[in-house]
Amino acid sequence: MPIILARIDDRLIHGQVVVGWAKVLKANHIVVADDEVIKNDIQKFLFRMATPEDIKLSILTIKETSNMIKERKFDNDYTIILFKVPESVLKLLNFGGMIGEVNIGGMHFSENKVQLTDAIFVDEKDIETFNEIRKRGVKLEIRMVPTDTKKDLFKVIDEKFKRNKK
Repeated sequence: MPIILARIDDRLIHGQVVVGWAKVLKANHIVVADDEVIKNDIQKFLFRMATPEDIKLSILTIKETSNMIKERKFDNDYTIILFKVPESVLKLLNFGGMIGEVNIGGMHFSENKVQLTDAIFVDEKDIETFNEIRKRGVKLEIRMVPTDTKKDLFKVIDEKFKRNKK
């Protein structure tokens, strides 16, 4: 089975991913796809410590991840791919990697960001990036944990901005 979950979560590997998603989906491989983490030995060490021994961990650049998708290297695993930001997903698509759906789980507050859900804050750049991803045929959904009901990202965005216009 190829990729069972592609997720944007700025925390990358943490309890919700390992206990919630990986366990429920029976993942045996987690990929951190991030051009900055690959250069940070401390973060790589911490992610290795946070990953259960029975789950393989790969920390790759966006281009490496895209190439592995194109070469079908994940087909024999139950793989979760984690991205820190929406731009990384778009970059992967630009490199030719294909993903059918992306789960948005956590994008935390920073200056000029608007709160969409308890754990998702976006700015105009994020929304533009999500639009570009959607134009490539990728579905974008919000769920914190697998037991949550899927919410269409753009329905949530539309509702949020309609409320702000009143």
